[in-house]
This record gives sequence, structure tokens and C-alpha cells, in this order.
Amino acid sequence: MDVVSMNRREFLFSSGAVALIAGCRTSDLFGSPDLRFGVVSDIHVTTPKSTKLFEKSLRYFRRRGVDAVMVPGDLTDWGLRSGFAAVKATWDRVFAGTDIVPLFCTGNHDYDGWAYSDMTVEMHANGYAEDDAVTKNGGMGKCWKEAFGEDFAAIRCRTVKGYDFVCGEWHGYEDLSGWMAANGGRFKGEKPFFYFQHPPIKGTTSDSFGWADNGKTKPVLDAFPNCIAFTGHAHRPFLDERSIWQGGFTAVATPSLSYACWPGGCENGEGARNGTSAKAMPMVPARRDLRGGQGYVVSVWADKVVIERWDLEEEESDAPAWVVPLPACRAAKPYDNALRERTEPVPRFPDGAALDLETRNTENRMGKWTIVMNCEFPSAVVPDGSRVFAYEIRAVPRDGSAPLIKHFISPAYAKLAKYEPARQRFWFDVAELPQDKDYVIEVRARNCFGKSGAPLVSGVWHGKPGSGSAK
Repeated sequence: MDVVSMNRREFLFSSGAVALIAGCRTSDLFGSPDLRFGVVSDIHVTTPKSTKLFEKSLRYFRRRGVDAVMVPGDLTDWGLRSGFAAVKATWDRVFAGTDIVPLFCTGNHDYDGWAYSDMTVEMHANGYAEDDAVTKNGGMGKCWKEAFGEDFAAIRCRTVKGYDFVCGEWHGYEDLSGWMAANGGRFKGEKPFFYFQHPPIKGTTSDSFGWADNGKTKPVLDAFPNCIAFTGHAHRPFLDERSIWQGGFTAVATPSLSYACWPGGCENGEGARNGTSAKAMPMVPARRDLRGGQGYVVSVWADKVVIERWDLEEEESDAPAWVVPLPACRAAKPYDNALRERTEPVPRFPDGAALDLETRNTENRMGKWTIVMNCEFPSAVVPDGSRVFAYEIRAVPRDGSAPLIKHFISPAYAKLAKYEPARQRFWFDVAELPQDKDYVIEVRARNCFGKSGAPLVSGVWHGKPGSGSAK
């Protein structure tokens, strides 16, 4: 059977791998790996009190028997020396006296966070000031050495249990091409090596088009099919299955441990963090500080790399592990997007599901009075442990004219499935709905590749034009 024509489950079994269920610890199935490491990103440490979830995550990783912990950038929120000291103190509380290796690199906040408007306000409110900034106290090289006892360079390589880890620092990844030209020969072959940098690698994972690097990293790594790269920066939950990508190499987007951000184009997921958007749909809180942080446990065997997805606040997993077969240079690519567009499970609504529609007086995000069409319906479900990525809702005129199309995400988008509400709610501003024509409301539940099952369809509505303008 050609891998392009088989589905995900067929691939995993035919390749000799195991379709891992959510929450399954790989050692229970395969025995002890050759290497195991934890991955969290964007921990955004501010004060010593803000390290609580980071410390909890490190303790979980220690119980899992990791050999290293990777953090692909934004160790601190404000880019202060005190923040780096808090990161190191937290590490020492958990790992002092062990040989577990910290694999840290820098992100934009580690350099400039003290100058980011709302971050600056929070920093000042906590009694910290710009004069503690890394960039004002001898630069990153000096601060890094003081905090972690490790020399700092634009590109660095560490080796853990015979496996190489290469990192590109914030803007240091721009030097990767030259560094690999001089040093890349050691990584050629079938043995996997790991690369990490803060921004997503342009043209790979789903968050790599608006938040990405300058596009120079991907062509370099395309020459190394045995590379598995981890990135951060975009704060996207791993419930988007496009968080893993396979092409010339394998790329994995790491969620934030501190707060989640939402995909664009969603009525309840856009707008500034202070919620100043005038949209009618209530905004899902974007900055859930130190709640629901996510990360990975990565285990390496001779024939596979298994990436377990975990909610590190609750130490639970309800997302199937990703299994990357080895050697990557000869193995099929189960996480090729073209394949997954055809094989990813499609959401469906429960039998008998129906739309419940009514108009309602309410307030928009700015507290301004408005009238909305309130649309409620049962949450869709997806087989095989996947989740609904977003809902698409349409007001479709019966005369064939263009529909009004909106998208929104479930309020449980960044949470465990057990928090998924039984019913979803969407608000249309009635001023946007078709006027003086028949229309129906249609709702589709889509996976991350845009595929949906049968829609829910309402009865016919007809908006009457008003007599004169609204006062």
C-alpha cells in the first residue's frame, strides 16, 4: 500500500509503530528509551512567584526520567537579570545534584520584554525597572554566563547521551547557514539530531506564516532529513494537529507554558489582549496566566521518536502521541500535510443535533448596547482523539447571493477535552445579517485542515428593513 493513499491508523500499524492512545506513557509500551527529554516554551518568568508552573513541569519531567529539558526561548517576560536568576533558582530546586541537562535558548522577550508597553507597566507595578535589563548590563553573553555558567553564542551545540542538540539564539539563527556549512558534516547520516530556536520556521507548522523567522532556516534544514526541530513564540495550543510538520525535515511547534494565543480570523479570538475590539462575540481570554500550560515528553528509540502531548498544570493528556518513524531519511512521512489533509478525522454533530436561534439585547466587547442573533447548538465530536479546530457559521441568502461567513473557536480550545462545553454559542450582530430576503443559518465544525462533516441548517428567516435610520 502506498503511504500517500493510506490513512493515519493504517500507516502507524503497517510501519511497525503503535497508534498511541492519549495519556499513554511510552515506556509502558516500548521499554526504556535511548534518550528522553521534556520540552516547554515561552515560560515568561517575571517574579520568583511566577515560576510555580515551570517548577511543577520540571518535577513532572524528573518523575518521567528525562535526560534533559528544552526551552525554545522566552525564558523571561521582561528580559531582566532577575528573571534569569529566578529561572536558574527554579531549575536548581528540582535538578540540583543531577546530571539532567538544561537546553535553553533566548527569545525576543529575553532581550526586549522590558520595553513592551503592557509588559513595562506590569514590570513597574512589581517594583522592577529597566535598569535591570540584560541589554543594559553587559549584554546577553555576560548575563547568560552569570546565570547558567554556560558560554553564550549565536549557534550552540550540546550533546546528551550521544544525541546532538543545536540551538539558534534570538536572531542568532540567522547565522545557521554559515555555521552548518562549517559544522554540518557531523550531523549527516541516519541518526536523528535536534534543532531548536524561538520563532517558528517559515513554511512549516501552522503558526509559521505570521510569526515566523526570516525564511533562511528552512532551506538549511531541508538538507537534513534526520533533523527534528522545535520552536516556540506563537503560543498556539498543540490541539492544532498542524503543530507537527514533515517535509525535508520534521518541525514541531511548542505551546506556551504561560498563556495561549488564538488563530486569526475568529470572532471570539481576535483583538488586543485588553479586549478593545468592537465585535459582538465575547472574546475568549487570551492571557490565562499560569493555567493550562502545555508541553511535550519526547522519547527516542532506534526506530522511532515519540512525542507525548501533556497538559502540565493537571499532568493529563487527552491527545494521541505523535510517532515519527526512523530512520527519517528512509521512512515514510506520516505528518506530511498533503497526506493528513486527506486522512485527518472530520468532526460531526451528534445525531439529532439542531440549531436554536433567537435575538437578544446585550453588550459588545466595548460595553456598547447591541442586538445579536444568538445561535446555540451541541458541540461537535471527532473520532480518534482529535478535537474540533473551529466552527464556521454562515447566513446564507436563499436567492443565491453571497453568504455572510464567520468563524469562532470553542472556549475550551486551549484546554483538555473534559472542559469542552456541551453546547456552543455564537453571536451575529443583527445589523450584518441579510435584510429583506430569506436566509438560513448553517453551522459547520471544521478540523485544522478545513474539512467538515454535514452542517446543521436552520429554518428560513427573513429580515425586514426598518423605517428610517436607527437612532
